[in-house]
Amino acid sequence: MAWRRREDAENPAWPGLVDIFGFTLAFLLLLWFAANWPQQVENLERKTQDLGQRVGSLRTENKQLQEANLSLAEKLRLQGLANQDLTGQLQQLQENQKNLDAQTKLLEASNLNLNGKVTQLNQEKAALLDIGLKDWQELLKLLQAKLAKSNMAVIPNKIDKAIVIQGKPRVTFETMKYELSPYDKQRLEALAPILYALRQKKNFFININGTADPRELRNAAPPKNNTELSALRAAAVAETLEKAAPGLGRYLRVTGLGVKGQKRTLAPGENPDMIYRQYRSVNLVLKIDVAAIMQERSANQAK
Repeated sequence: MAWRRREDAENPAWPGLVDIFGFTLAFLLLLWFAANWPQQVENLERKTQDLGQRVGSLRTENKQLQEANLSLAEKLRLQGLANQDLTGQLQQLQENQKNLDAQTKLLEASNLNLNGKVTQLNQEKAALLDIGLKDWQELLKLLQAKLAKSNMAVIPNKIDKAIVIQGKPRVTFETMKYELSPYDKQRLEALAPILYALRQKKNFFININGTADPRELRNAAPPKNNTELSALRAAAVAETLEKAAPGLGRYLRVTGLGVKGQKRTLAPGENPDMIYRQYRSVNLVLKIDVAAIMQERSANQAK
């Protein structure tokens, strides 16, 4: 500290007072520091502990981060392997898609070919449906004209190119019998020459369908059942037609249809033989012989 000279101030005591004030202030500061030193040391120790705890926490977090980093690296490695596997699968799927596209093109080509064949078959089917239709129409007109005043009904079936000839009244049989009545035999004998004459003009064959009533038939000797009985009835009609018009038998087809109709409860006094008589019958079905017509056309084309 610099000492003031007497001539530096008017008051000769001033320098001394200043020095005393300065020493006092320094002494007070020392006392203040001495009084607060333990508290400051304690604060520093507390801060040091806090910093230690913080450092420990940071180390723990750093360790956790390192572990997480390792786990993430492992996940990335596994993801890379999975990506490689997915890439392979994607390539396989693309290859499969190419194969499917190729197969689809083949199927489309096959489908076009199949559609062409279906169209051709439909055309052939339509042509087959037309074959014989004109013959059927002409035969129907001839039959209706020939049998207009007879006791025979003519029932057309255009879809099957067939014509049903049915008696008015129907040709029927006695119970368990297959012999024709004189009246029915006479009607069939008159019909036979007409059918034979028409057969010389048109290609057709005749199905003779015999039936039996719904009552059960069980015999040891023929006819053993209703099917045999119905066939015998059809055969009896065929024999009558053949005798009346020799040569007609080549165009006859005998069929035993068996049972027709349903059994029912009869009222008192009803006669079952009369009730079920309608089912013991025979009808004639004339069908255009499409196969014969096609054969004739093929033969004509070959010529």
